Amino acid sequence: MKKSQTELTYMRAAAQSATAAGLVIVLYDLLVHDLEQAIAAFAKADIEERTAEIKHSFLVLQQLEGSLDMENGGEAAKHLSAFYSVLRSKILEAQIKASPEILRQQIELVLEVRQAWQQVDKPNLGPAYATAEPVASVPGAGKSMAAAAGAGEVASMNWTA
Repeated sequence: MKKSQTELTYMRAAAQSATAAGLVIVLYDLLVHDLEQAIAAFAKADIEERTAEIKHSFLVLQQLEGSLDMENGGEAAKHLSAFYSVLRSKILEAQIKASPEILRQQIELVLEVRQAWQQVDKPNLGPAYATAEPVASVPGAGKSMAAAAGAGEVASMNWTA
């Protein structure tokens, strides 16, 4: 499903005014959107749309992984790289097995990590955005992975997203 002009304008404005961590959050939102659209395509039995959405999710993952600074990012960069690799594998598995449930599980994980990024970026955000809910409402999205992702290390990473 194509994004509306309003959604595209909002995303463009968010990206133009975002911090490096904010750009990562925008990419996470885009990834969640792609996976939700793939799930919707499963429901419609639309293989072409599902494949296009999954392909785009791989491009988003490629951008996220490409923005990691593996030399200066410490353990957090290594953990995020491993997370993106597993995520890519699970999305491919969902496509091969035609399993929307696997995609739902991946959305939950992405939203958990997204929330950790939101915590890292909170000092740079206005009060309205700092309390904003994730794009999708998936049960379990409120769990924090800040400790697992090494929030302190994530904040000091050199992001080029």
